[in-house]
Amino acid sequence: MQSQYPDPIYILGAGPAGLAAAYTLTKQGESVVILERDNRCGGLAKSIPYQGFILDYGPHRFFTKIAPVLKLWDEVLGEDQVTINRLTRIYYGGKYFSYPLKASESLLALGPIESIKILISYFKAILFPNHNPQNFAEWVTSKFGKRLFEIFFEGYTEKLWGIPCIEISAEWAAQRIKGLSLLKAIRNAIFGNNGKVKTLIDQFQFPRLGSGQLYEKMSDYLRSHNQPILLNTEVVQVHHHNFQVTQLTLRNRITGEEKIVSCGGVISSIPINILVQQINSPPSEEVITAAKSLKFRNTILVYLIIEGNNLFPDNWLYINDPKVQLGRVTNFANWSPDMLPNQHQTPLCCEYWCNFDEPMWQQPEAELLAQAEYDLRKIGLLHHEKVSGGFIVRLPRTYPIYAGNYKQALGSIQNYLQRFQNLQVMGRYGAFKYNNQDHSLLMGILAAENILEPSKHDLWAVNSDSEYLEEASADVKTTAAKSAEISRRQQVLRILKQFGSYIFTGGTATIVDVLVFSILIKSGLWSVSALCISYFLGLSTNFWLSRRFVFDIYWKNWFIQYGVFATIALNSLLANLGLLQLLINDAGWDATEARLVSAACVALLSFTGHKLYSFASNNQVSNQEQ
Repeated sequence: MQSQYPDPIYILGAGPAGLAAAYTLTKQGESVVILERDNRCGGLAKSIPYQGFILDYGPHRFFTKIAPVLKLWDEVLGEDQVTINRLTRIYYGGKYFSYPLKASESLLALGPIESIKILISYFKAILFPNHNPQNFAEWVTSKFGKRLFEIFFEGYTEKLWGIPCIEISAEWAAQRIKGLSLLKAIRNAIFGNNGKVKTLIDQFQFPRLGSGQLYEKMSDYLRSHNQPILLNTEVVQVHHHNFQVTQLTLRNRITGEEKIVSCGGVISSIPINILVQQINSPPSEEVITAAKSLKFRNTILVYLIIEGNNLFPDNWLYINDPKVQLGRVTNFANWSPDMLPNQHQTPLCCEYWCNFDEPMWQQPEAELLAQAEYDLRKIGLLHHEKVSGGFIVRLPRTYPIYAGNYKQALGSIQNYLQRFQNLQVMGRYGAFKYNNQDHSLLMGILAAENILEPSKHDLWAVNSDSEYLEEASADVKTTAAKSAEISRRQQVLRILKQFGSYIFTGGTATIVDVLVFSILIKSGLWSVSALCISYFLGLSTNFWLSRRFVFDIYWKNWFIQYGVFATIALNSLLANLGLLQLLINDAGWDATEARLVSAACVALLSFTGHKLYSFASNNQVSNQEQ
């Protein structure tokens, strides 16, 4: 196919977005030139070889619902894909929490009292919603409740960004944790997850030789079609005439040589604040000031080679502990086996975050290696295993910081750039969006389509609150997906039936409680003693009926199961009293209305607690074994 442009399209940056754009245009017969500052392609998703290992820049999960991205992966990778079982946990308070929720682990780790606090906090957020959260803290609290925010979000988030959660925009939370709530997480624990919420996916596809294999194969395709990839090359100036980009000044970073080239258009994934300052004739002082105000957070990757295997089963761990600086650790032994040269060593990647003006950014490699080893031993991921090697990678500007006046600044820049007829920005750097890998690839594909058909797509809408093209393949359901939907409906009906039975058994137990109490009082027993006895008999009746007729789950040790049941019941009683006081005293509700609402909420809370804890199937034995 003959190109419609006299000069090639220049693509700035050979990361996921840039290579996707180049690949798409090449398939359509367009001439492109790819520029890359680094000496290798792949951007933040590249893989690096080290002592026979293939190591990625941290964890890069391959999962998407976007049809064009799925098509690109399958087309480029072919059979070079493996399916990875995902295990991701959070380290908090000296314990490890699996995600999605697992009832037995939650019970042992947080305990039922803390769990009840979380649920009460959640119901409070639901009853008194914040419809206009102004920052990250308020957004997460409105979705999960304050207690869960404090436990699992606050510490890690502030470690990542280096600023308080109240200074981080609510838009970041909406973009990164959209589609997930405490209710969905609990529902996932009860029903299982069908893959609809991306944060809960328990399997993902992955290139056999690391995430960089996708981009290496795309680069090979481009070179085989005579599309130049200029490595170690950066843009110095972008020249335009009446907002039509005509030329670029390029510099070879090794030789320092500069040259001016003509271009038919530009697709940029380099940092947007840098790009704006390279445009000549320059924009207004207001736009320049806006560009300079945009900030990125840096990442330092510390790789350690451990003499030993089976260190921990996770693909990666989030370290939510203020006692260590370590933020996330990836275990590449739990990814594709073809990335490992042997089975007796384990490569770990430890992530730290900092700004340019923080001492850590200039810290010597030896100190960073020692810091990572110290942190791993402090939290118990390493014990007596020997560290036999390691190195570091400093990655500037990895995370766009959604804080301060960034939205206004980005708006000014966006208004300015939209005046250009043949300049597009995309990707995490280029559009100042905290993209996932699939969204960056999508932006590259759409940018290429805009070259072929101008103004076809609004790149700024990708990964926004509108979830642009997120459900691109939603109407194409596989047999497995349809089966999952049928199974889900059956599970919902089963749970609703269980809940109805639970209400009935609870009512029966209440009748037993009241009758016994009445009989004991009439026989002259002290009221407190009568209450204790009747409550115990009512509780025991509820336990027996629930175990036999509602859940049909029998633990090997019934006494422990009964203790858990009693703990949940007692905490539900306390929750009932607390919620009742909250509605009457704080919200000013009528006592009868408050009693009805609190009873309904606590019934649901109690049922959920028993489903997750008292009748978890982890310790189950069959009826015949009892």
